[in-house]
Amino acid sequence: MLTNLGRVGSPLLRYRTGDVVERAAAARCECGSYDLALAGGIRGRTDDMVVVRGVNVYPSAVEDILRAAGGVAEYRVEVRTNHALTELSLQVEPSFDHEEGSDLAHRLEAALNQAFALRIPVTIVERGHLPRFEMKAQRWVRL
Repeated sequence: MLTNLGRVGSPLLRYRTGDVVERAAAARCECGSYDLALAGGIRGRTDDMVVVRGVNVYPSAVEDILRAAGGVAEYRVEVRTNHALTELSLQVEPSFDHEEGSDLAHRLEAALNQAFALRIPVTIVERGHLPRFEMKAQRWVRL
């Protein structure tokens, strides 16, 4: 529940929503108050975020990297926690237009390393191995 900051008659109640947003530049209203505007809307959720060796890794950021690299039909991220140490690994299914013996795993590992400064191992699996989803995909699996 969120209440309007400008309402006088109701108490101010705020609960953590878990949304990741970006604040826009301060915009001053004609009345003299400052509006809290959010640039680009909701960018993600904190409850989806995984902290790996002090680095915040968002599922949307990983997906953006994989889609930008090309050649990925489906993927699954495995999250393992061993004695408070979280590790990630990826299983990637190449797309049909991508060559089977190419260096897709090395390209993805390099792109992930550049983005997060983490070594995230990428394993190529055969086509049709990873499950498909009709609605929201459950690509992040905690083991």
